[in-house]
Amino acid sequence: MIRHTLTAAALATVLAVPAFAQQQPNSGSTATQAAPSAQPAPGMPHQNTTAQMANQKPGFVQNQSAMEWRASRLIGASVYGPDNASIGEINDVIIGSDGQFKAAVIGVGGFLGVGEKNVALPFEALNVARKPNSEAVDKITVSFSKDELKNAPAFAYYEASGSTATTGSSTGTGAAGSMKK
Repeated sequence: MIRHTLTAAALATVLAVPAFAQQQPNSGSTATQAAPSAQPAPGMPHQNTTAQMANQKPGFVQNQSAMEWRASRLIGASVYGPDNASIGEINDVIIGSDGQFKAAVIGVGGFLGVGEKNVALPFEALNVARKPNSEAVDKITVSFSKDELKNAPAFAYYEASGSTATTGSSTGTGAAGSMKK
C-alpha cells in the first residue's frame, strides 16, 4: 500500500508541469500571458514576448480533467483482453523524464501473485474507461490476449550498479566482476 501511495505521489509531481503546459494555450492568447514591461511603438511587434515567456516559471495545475488519470486509480486495476477475459493487474506505471507516461507494468500469469511476471505495455496500448459520473476506473482493456502477454518478454526494472544486495561475504569484484560468463 505504501508503494502505491509513493508511486502516486511521484507520478503527480512529475506530471504537474506537462499538464500545465498542455492547458496554457487554452487560457488566452500569448500576448496577454506574457505581459511586456513596456508598450512597443504602434505597428511594432512585441520583440521581448518570446524571451519573457521562456523566463516564466510554470504555473500550478488546479484541476484534473476527465481525460487525466490518477496513478492511485490505475495501479491495482484489472486489465482485460479483447475476449473480455481478465489478463492481470497494473502493478506500476513508468514515467519518462519528459513527464509522459511511457508504460504500464502489468502482472500476468500466476495465481495470487505466485508465478506472476511483469510485462510493460506502452501506455497508448491501454484503453481506460471511467465509470459514469465517477472518478473510478470502470475498465481497462488491451488488444493483447492473455496468452500473448504470457509469451511476451518480461519487464526488468532499472537497477543502479551499486544497488546489488549481498547475502554475506563480499568478493570485491565490483559490478564488472558480477557479470555471468
